[in-house]
Formats: sequence, C-alpha cells, structure tokens
Amino acid sequence: MKYFLSCLTLIFLFPALSQKSETTSYLQKIVTALSADSMEGRLTGSYGELKTAVFLSNELLKIGVKPYQDSYAKLFTYMYSPNPHDSTDAAKQQINSQNIVGFIDNHQQRTIVIGAHYDHIGRNEHNNSSLVNSTGQIHNGADDNASGVAAVLTLAKYLQSNKSLEPVNYLIVFFSGEEDGLVGSKALVEQLMSDSLGISAMVNLDMVGRLDSLNHLYIGGIGTCPKFGEIIQRVNYENFKIITDSSGIGPSDHTSFYLKNIPVLFLFTGTHIDYHKPSDDSEKINFDGLTKIQAYLIDLLKELSNSDELPFTATKNTSKAKPQYKVTLGIMPSYVTNEKGLQVDGVVDGKLAQKAGIQAGDVLTQLNDCTITDIYSYMDCLASFKAGEELRIKFIRNGNLKEAIVSVPEN
Repeated sequence: MKYFLSCLTLIFLFPALSQKSETTSYLQKIVTALSADSMEGRLTGSYGELKTAVFLSNELLKIGVKPYQDSYAKLFTYMYSPNPHDSTDAAKQQINSQNIVGFIDNHQQRTIVIGAHYDHIGRNEHNNSSLVNSTGQIHNGADDNASGVAAVLTLAKYLQSNKSLEPVNYLIVFFSGEEDGLVGSKALVEQLMSDSLGISAMVNLDMVGRLDSLNHLYIGGIGTCPKFGEIIQRVNYENFKIITDSSGIGPSDHTSFYLKNIPVLFLFTGTHIDYHKPSDDSEKINFDGLTKIQAYLIDLLKELSNSDELPFTATKNTSKAKPQYKVTLGIMPSYVTNEKGLQVDGVVDGKLAQKAGIQAGDVLTQLNDCTITDIYSYMDCLASFKAGEELRIKFIRNGNLKEAIVSVPEN
C-alpha cells in the first residue's frame, strides 16, 4: 500500500517538477541571451539594442504571440544630450529606437499591460554606470533588466499556451529608453491612449533576478487601486516577505502609465553591489528565485484578470523616481524596512560613502542634524545639503554606533 501511494504521489509530482524545470530553463535561456557580450549592453539606439529587439520579436513569434497592430516594433525617437546643461544643438544627438509589443487578443473589452524594459547602459556611453572609469566596458545588465524581460516572456508563453479564454486581453511590452528617462514607455503610452484597448492595469517587472535568502519582494503601486493591497497578499503562495509602497511614481516604466490614470504594480527584488556595473552578469542571477517570482506573476495576473473592476486611485508621490541632488553619497539603499534607519546594500566606488568608510550592511541613522528613518527621509536629508559643506555621517555597524566626517567637493 505504501509503495502504491508513493507511486501515486510521484505520478502527480513529476508533471509539476517537470514544468518548473522547464520554466527555469527558459528563464535561464532568455537572461543568458540578453546579457551576453554579443548584445553589447543593449544601449538604446545601439546595434546591440537592435539585435535584442529582433531576438525578442522572434521569441514572441515562436511562442505564438502576435504583434500589436502591424508590427512588433513601435518606433520612437528622442534627443539625447551628453551634457544636459549644454543647450547647444551640437551637443545633442537623435536616438532612434523601438518598443517591442505583442498582443494576446481574447476579444474582451479590457486589456492588462505586462511590461519590462530591455535596454541597459551599453559601454557607459551615456554615463549611467555606478563604476568609475568603466567607459568602454560592456555592462550586460543581467538583473537590470534581462531578469524582468525573461519573466514577462515566460508569462506570455504561459498565457499563449493556456487553453482557457481569459476575461481580458494582454499587451506584452518590452520597453527601450528606460535608462535615459523612461522615454520609451512615455512614447508608447501616448500611442496607446488613442487606441480603444480599455487598459485596466499595468504590471511592470524591473530587476527581479536577485531574490534574497529571506524571500523579500518589493511591490510598488499598491495605492493606485484599492483592491491591490489585498490581491498581492492573497496570491502569495510562494511565501514572499512582501515590502510595499503605495506610490504610482517610481524609477521605472510603470510611472508613465500611472501618469495616465492607470493602476500600476511594480515588482522588484532590490538593488545590489553590481547595479549598473559590468559585473551584473547572468551567473549571479537567482534562477530558483526568478522561477518563484514568475509563478507569483501568473497567480497575480489571474487575480487581476478576474477582477471585474480595478478603479484608479491617485497616490502621494513618495518614490521620487529620478531625484536630482547637489550632494550624493553614492550608496545603494535597501528596500527592506530597518527600524534603526536606512540599510546600505552597496557602495559606489569613488563616491562619498566609500571615502567615509561606509560598507554594505551598515545602517545610516543621521546626516549632520538630519535624522534618517527610511529611504524617503534619507532623500529629504540629502536635498538639504550643498556642495562644499562638511558632512557628518552617523551609522550603525554590527550593533555599534559609528561616525565619519567627509568634505563634500565643490562642483
């Protein structure tokens, strides 16, 4: 009898294990392809980015997702200046790019957008690297954001092969131009507003490849619809420790949709020491974690799809997507709540934090007389300082309060 029950268990278990293994393999395939040196870091407007766009179009074609309208590529152009403070025409260049858009048409009145940006920072031609003197080195961007693209592609594969007819349509979007200021998503949302898609929600994945050992998953935008807070917890079968932010404004492409009064959700596993460095490579991706996030994404989409109404709610801007400060420390903050202050996940080479001896794992508590309780108070503290000032930094390391003093260089 025990032998029979064991065999019965294996009969039901093997399909699930096989499906999970197949999902993990596909995620690995996509992340590895997008973050290969041959893609040259996927800088917007570059040959490497164009190769990536062709690769994504071909993948959508393979899995049976048709293009939205007549082509997968939705073109856009913008002017890029290597020096944003230089207003001369000679300093600017026109960049031609494309978002890649597929459409799963279930012949419904409502549409949900699922997206991730596929561009990265190339060889640091646009000076977005967090590593000093890295111009010329390929920044492969495995986590940022080959991981998000892989999850969205895997979801599209699942939705296309699913035999049931969902009560919504799905727009599958891979944005470019995110690293230069969300320009691709801004262009696309303007194009979509003139169409009759009935967009009810947008889900954005950006840097979801570094799930930590405690299963922390950051989800932003939950305040943009009164149903979101309950939904994200109800489908948490993977037992993530979910950290939430209510704001619809954030440092990624969902912001462009929120600003058009569309409810948004933003999935993210946090910053790390390899952020915007050449070392953000595929071998550092937690593929088991990415598989869990992809499974969560499927359950989340099912719940959103079956919700008859997803009313939009405007939120207070707490995220401050692309702040400009006269003083920056050069840290990568943790999005995990720490009651003592702001935890540091990484330190940028050559910046003030490194000069002050700040290390990953330290918890910032004070800048001069300004108290730090979280990432938002940290931003507010930074905004009050000017170049040329002396900066006294208090932080906790291994339970001990420490202090460092650095001089902020003049611009």
